[in-house]
Amino acid sequence: MLKIGELSKICQVNIQTLRYYDRIGLLCADRVDDESGYRYYAPEKVLVYQTIVHLKSLDFSLEEIKEFLQVSHEKQLVMYRNKKQEILAFVQEKRDILQKIDDSCKNVGAGYLSLNEQILKIPFEDDPMVVGKWVYCGNMDRKQKFTESDILQKRDVLQKNLYFLPGGSPVWGYFWSKGNLYIMMPDYNVVVPNPYQIVTCGTNVYMTVDFVAERFYSSDDTTVRIYRQVDTAIRTERETYEFRDDVNLPFVPDRHVIGEWEAVDFLMTSDAFTADPSRWRKKLWIRGLQFHERGICMKLMAGGKRMCQYTTGVIMDVENETAEHYIFRQENGTEYLIAEHKSGDYSYNGEIQYYVFRRKI
Repeated sequence: MLKIGELSKICQVNIQTLRYYDRIGLLCADRVDDESGYRYYAPEKVLVYQTIVHLKSLDFSLEEIKEFLQVSHEKQLVMYRNKKQEILAFVQEKRDILQKIDDSCKNVGAGYLSLNEQILKIPFEDDPMVVGKWVYCGNMDRKQKFTESDILQKRDVLQKNLYFLPGGSPVWGYFWSKGNLYIMMPDYNVVVPNPYQIVTCGTNVYMTVDFVAERFYSSDDTTVRIYRQVDTAIRTERETYEFRDDVNLPFVPDRHVIGEWEAVDFLMTSDAFTADPSRWRKKLWIRGLQFHERGICMKLMAGGKRMCQYTTGVIMDVENETAEHYIFRQENGTEYLIAEHKSGDYSYNGEIQYYVFRRKI
């Protein structure tokens, strides 16, 4: 849960406005402390606030927005069209707003700024001290002043290493400007500032990062991570790839794999596979695989197609330098293919997931 002050900072709106929206039933708190009266919000309320801002920019009143948030997408589309007619009739010069309404009708519910647009709106301030590689050491209590003896036990974190590239360039889902490490969170369509400070202890240089982004997934309110500076090297994003595979394997034909396979599940471990459709994941980034002659494999993804190469037992992505192994499974008379999935998480920290594919008849 986010405190009202944290929601105010992330959404860049004053607390009085949030309290007013709560009072009129537009953006209600999920919990109110009985003793202090302090409001707490679920992280999803960030998306609700972004929708409110978007609709206000289209001349919707607060009462109309309140109705909009409560009706179906079909009714929302009707409301968009009615507003367009209203503007056409009375305010011909508001052509920019009309275009925004047309765009919104094409993709109801996605009217807020994209992550890339949000990144471009954040000004960059240089901090030469932070450029280089930092390695995760552990956590500390937010209430304490940092010393090396205060570093607590390590946790399983995604950002085991941090790379601060020159100019604050994005890498592995984050970027920076002086004083803040910004985490991009696609699930909530938001960029979260995480304040950092530099502390020198003898010959070691440390960074304390107050991970506000962690509170989107956890109730932990004391998440301050400690990183130690390893070097001050200037890198490109490509040079941060710590895990690379041999993608120059000789082609060995595998006629059994040729054909089209549809994705049915996504696993953290290969032994978690089940042939029960009721337990399969429904929304998958990779939709399928097509194996052709000459060692060509096409990955069918939500964002388009990607051409790879394959040899017996391995799918090779030359550009990303990943070699993903696959195996066959037979369950209840149906043939499945279980393939490694080596995304950016693999290149960054060696993490491997798995996709399950079913042969298309």
